[in-house]
Amino acid sequence: MNKTRKRTEHGRSMVEMLGVLAIVGVLSVGGVYGYGVAMKKHKANELLHQASMLATTISAKALTNDGVLPETITDFGNSGYDTTLTDNGTKFILTMKDIDSAVCDQLKKGGMVQGVACKAGSSDGKVNAEITYYKNLATNEEEGEKSPTGGKPECSPACQEGQQCIGGACAEVNPNTTNGCSKNSDCDDWCKTNGNGEKCYCSINAEITYNDSACYNNFTGHCAVATTRSGVTGGYTAAANGMTWWSAVNFCKAHNKSLVSLADLGITGGYQDDAYCDGSDCICGEEECTETFWSDLQSKIGGGDYWVTDAIRCCSDEGGYTLGTNNNSCMAFAVHPSSGAVSDYGLYRFSNGIYVALCK
Repeated sequence: MNKTRKRTEHGRSMVEMLGVLAIVGVLSVGGVYGYGVAMKKHKANELLHQASMLATTISAKALTNDGVLPETITDFGNSGYDTTLTDNGTKFILTMKDIDSAVCDQLKKGGMVQGVACKAGSSDGKVNAEITYYKNLATNEEEGEKSPTGGKPECSPACQEGQQCIGGACAEVNPNTTNGCSKNSDCDDWCKTNGNGEKCYCSINAEITYNDSACYNNFTGHCAVATTRSGVTGGYTAAANGMTWWSAVNFCKAHNKSLVSLADLGITGGYQDDAYCDGSDCICGEEECTETFWSDLQSKIGGGDYWVTDAIRCCSDEGGYTLGTNNNSCMAFAVHPSSGAVSDYGLYRFSNGIYVALCK
């Protein structure tokens, strides 16, 4: 009589155990990764909260001082990061230095924040986070551009309904039939298709009227790519192509910067009487003249003709030029580093690839 022997199993096989360990390992790695991402988001949210509190303090001081920012600021709460403040016309930039690049990537645009840029820091894996706000903490361009600029040209009194304030000049801008726009934000959708990864702006032209009440009319705008010139240093950004003065203002806004003034460049005088100066006459004031001024400037921005915000009105009752606001101006100054001179041009000029924007 045959007997069947029953076999009783004890424990698990090696293959089963390895499978269980593999599953546990995958879950552990996923958990650690998820925890790391969550911590980075948490850190970014904390920094944005601290930045918002600091921005509120800066805005309050700027709005009570005609847009002039405080000379010094405190650190981002208890963040431990070195923080600097930069004036950018209607905006200001808080720069938080040497943070983890992964944390900076988590800083998102939204609410009062108008933009976040992560730029190379002092060591590998570290970046400087540039967080931009409007001085009045507005959340959209239309309201934000009403911010006081601390001495930069602005539209005062306010423009009439339907007009745009373009660097201090009130104008009713009609969109062109092709790629039409009246302000930079009108070009956002167009830029996604035509921008090739670059920023875009509203390029504005006008017709000359030659009368006492206004210098220009029939303002029209079309979207254009805000291509920059290579080799420009010193914190400046320059346009690669020529443009009108109004376009130059919008070009700089597209890069979150402002069109420079003569004072920004260190040019202090000599141009008031006849709208022209050259050599040391442009930089001699109470301080000693610098012999290398023009060559130093050219090494940073190159040669060419660069628009600045300073404007003039032609002509005074005495037959000469008068310096004025952009509200009533027919011309603006341009700087020529290669020839070491400052001269005036009509705001509509842009021929032959010259008269370009210079932003800072």
